[in-house]
Amino acid sequence: MTAKTPDGKEVFKKSKIYMPVPQQLGRGDRMGRGPYEKSGMIRESGLPPHKTVTEKFEINFPFEDVKEGDKSVRKILAHDMTIDIELWYLPFGVKDEENSFLWQKVTKSVSISKTGK
Repeated sequence: MTAKTPDGKEVFKKSKIYMPVPQQLGRGDRMGRGPYEKSGMIRESGLPPHKTVTEKFEINFPFEDVKEGDKSVRKILAHDMTIDIELWYLPFGVKDEENSFLWQKVTKSVSISKTGK
């Protein structure tokens, strides 16, 4: 996920990896392949079929604190942003031309008031 201002400056970039839960699901008294498979250490980070997964990201508009007299005022540098979200399928964990493919891409434009009211 990337956010860019109208002049092309990148102000935010983040990626997230979704992986299925290991086969043993942390159950039982066997250790399995390692301690990461025990139930106290498992966090579901997969994409379940036919279920919507919602993620929240806080993206700040670029700003600068400037002095006006004896006060410090926050000045917004860009009032518009374009946010690109790409969901890739990477079966081997790396983006290569043979095995990975772009599953879904969404582009959104966001803006805030220029008057500050």
